[in-house]
Amino acid sequence: MTVTDSGRLPVAEGAKRRRGVELQHAIFDTVFDLINEIGYARVTMERVAVAAGTSKAVLYRRWDDKESLVLDALRESLPTIPEVPDQGNLRDDLLAVLEVVRSAFAMTKGTAFHLVAAEAGGDCRALADERVFAPAHDAILTTMRRAVERGEARPELVTDLVADIGTALLRSRAIDGEIPPESLVTSIVDEVLLPLLRSTR
Repeated sequence: MTVTDSGRLPVAEGAKRRRGVELQHAIFDTVFDLINEIGYARVTMERVAVAAGTSKAVLYRRWDDKESLVLDALRESLPTIPEVPDQGNLRDDLLAVLEVVRSAFAMTKGTAFHLVAAEAGGDCRALADERVFAPAHDAILTTMRRAVERGEARPELVTDLVADIGTALLRSRAIDGEIPPESLVTSIVDEVLLPLLRSTR
């Protein structure tokens, strides 16, 4: 998708008319594509409508403004952190939690997630915290406590700060403009978290 000199986004020739869930998915995908390409501030309802192959009237029938549309796109796309099953070892538990966090960036096309969280106001940040970051924090604390009981981790390192390391590293990579690959999750666990939690004085 490329913005023209006039600032308009042309609809692809031959694009078929979409309705219902199909149209909604196209609109949400367009929202994230546009945020990635031109930044949140330049996204307008008109641009979303043109790029998604619909009309502003269709958008305004469901969303009052850009902010509510973006929030709904996030709400639909962000995964929910599941309860972490005890897989019997710290490594597998950490990998499971951080992979769900990584998918949150992938599902919102990487940088879009952070652009929205930074620019669109408190509601978007609150939603991200509620759906992803706070549950991930709690899940990682749970995995570390289990590891202490199994003798896999030092109890004094089961802290809020350590629990946030993995998600913070994923966020920093996304802010730099890339969708974190699966290999990054493995590297964070194997090269940072496990050496730290298993280290001896």
